[in-house]
Order: sequence, then C-alpha cells, then structure tokens
Amino acid sequence: MTSSGAAPKPAGRRSAGSRTSDRASRGAGSPPGKGAQTAPPNGSKSTAPDDAAELQQQIEQTREQLGETVEQLVAKTDVKARAKDKAARLAGQVKDQASRVKTQAAGRAGSVRDQLASNAAGARRKAAQLGTAAKEQASAGAAAAAPAWEATPEPARQAVAKGAGAARQHRVPLAVAVGVLIVGFLVIRWRRKQ
Repeated sequence: MTSSGAAPKPAGRRSAGSRTSDRASRGAGSPPGKGAQTAPPNGSKSTAPDDAAELQQQIEQTREQLGETVEQLVAKTDVKARAKDKAARLAGQVKDQASRVKTQAAGRAGSVRDQLASNAAGARRKAAQLGTAAKEQASAGAAAAAPAWEATPEPARQAVAKGAGAARQHRVPLAVAVGVLIVGFLVIRWRRKQ
C-alpha cells in the first residue's frame, strides 16, 4: 500500500457521498434498511470500515501488531541473544554475590581485628599485673634473703663471694662443664630406659 494519496476503494463499497444521500432519503431516525451495514451480533467491531481513513488506521494498527508479534518471535528464536542476556544476568548475580561476600568478609575481619585488639589489650594488662606481682615477689624474696645473708657467718660469705668472682672470670669453661654434666645425665637416663 502507498502512504501517499487515498487508498483504493474496495470493490462493492459505496462512496461517502452515496452514503449521506442514502441516510437523507431514509431520515435521521429511521431504522437501517437493506443497504445499511449492521453491527455483528457478537458485539465486536465491524470487519468492514466505513471509510478510507478508518481502513488506513486499521491497516496501521495491524502492521504495528504484526511487527510486535514478529519482534517477539524473533526474540524467542534468537538463541544467541537469549544466551547473551542470560550470561549478562548471571554475571550480574555473580558480581552481586561477590560484593556481598566481600562486604561480609570485611565486616568479619573488622570484628576479628577488634576482638584481637581487645584480647591483646587484656593480655598486656595481665602481663603488666604479673610483672608487677613478680617484682613484688622478687623484692620480698630479696628482703627475705637479706636477713639470711646477714645471718650467714663471715667465712661462708667470703667463700661465696670468692666462688662468684671465680665464676665471673671463668664463665666459658664453667658453661662448658655444666653443659657436659647435663648431656651426661641425659645419656645415662636414656640408657637406663632401654
């Protein structure tokens, strides 16, 4: 069909001028006669339009509906495009899940970090308390040892001081001798167990 000009008249159709003259001859309120078109009994639109403009409008509507139907059919049969759409949807879902997991991991890492920091702070406090208690015990032990040192006779004190001085001068040989004694003790224990 051409979009310019009037559409050709279908065969057997009356012209608009003959229709108005037919109405005038019948009168405005007279019931339709033999030549007049009646509505179909099922209440739907008449399949034959009254003039060319209505016919053109119906053609355009039909074309639009047909175009939409064809597009829907093409979309359903276009496997490649459907696969791309599905892949894009799945990629979006994976990205969403990855971002959720990343957010959850960051939240958990933050809570673990906070928990470790609080545990470390608690351990520091305990260590400080234990250190303070150890210092107090050491000072108490030193205070208790002081009367024992004072109660020790003078010749014993001189012997201990002389031994301590000799140990300071000969640290390496003394350490070797202690190491040999420990290894010998361990070897003897091991042989007894066999």
